[in-house]
Amino acid sequence: MLRKIIHIDMDAFYASIEQRDNKKLKGKPVIVGGDPRSRGVVATCSYEARKYGVRAAMSVSEAQRICPNIVILESHMELYSEFSQKFFDYFFGITPLVEPASIDEGYLDVTEVCKNINAVDLAKKIQKDLMDLYSLPSSIGIAPNKVLAKIASDMKKPLGIVILRKREVPNILWPMPVDTLPGVGKKTLPVLKMLNINTVGDLANYKDFKVLEEVLGPTNSRSLIALAHGEGS
Repeated sequence: MLRKIIHIDMDAFYASIEQRDNKKLKGKPVIVGGDPRSRGVVATCSYEARKYGVRAAMSVSEAQRICPNIVILESHMELYSEFSQKFFDYFFGITPLVEPASIDEGYLDVTEVCKNINAVDLAKKIQKDLMDLYSLPSSIGIAPNKVLAKIASDMKKPLGIVILRKREVPNILWPMPVDTLPGVGKKTLPVLKMLNINTVGDLANYKDFKVLEEVLGPTNSRSLIALAHGEGS
């Protein structure tokens, strides 16, 4: 039976909780990150703030510069952890096969569950329940493995539901930037670009594997090429 993995990512989690608990913040650009007079960085930001170019890991002072009317909030980690526990408890009510990935995202293996319900219908129910129960938005990816499910959940935010099938990898995944793949970070990306590998497809179809091995190592090279072909756990 084809596996069905759902990746659920809470949209702008910290900022969404702050907006949930303070109606005056609804529709406003909000960042959670601390004092603008310090060297703090943005932990997360609302989608209203993202329209200005504000991003996670940006300095708070830079965020304030590009969005002068931004609302700057300190983190309330105990509150975020409390909500994280609530929605993970909800996930475990669907299936025991839950793998937390961070405070605001996790994987559910719903292969058995989906014998009785369509995967998209299940995703819609989860998304609606999270809004009804906790007033928190989420984006959901559905795929045969965790790698593709994670990529799918990032494709349509906020409140998106995306299916990414293995056969769709060449048409959908390959045109994406190569750093879409997990494992392609700040150190690996410049190396790949040096080899003229700019998209996932460039990596999937790279001919000179020996060169790739020399610069990234055999294990890392094989792993990244497998990911580029949509293969993973």
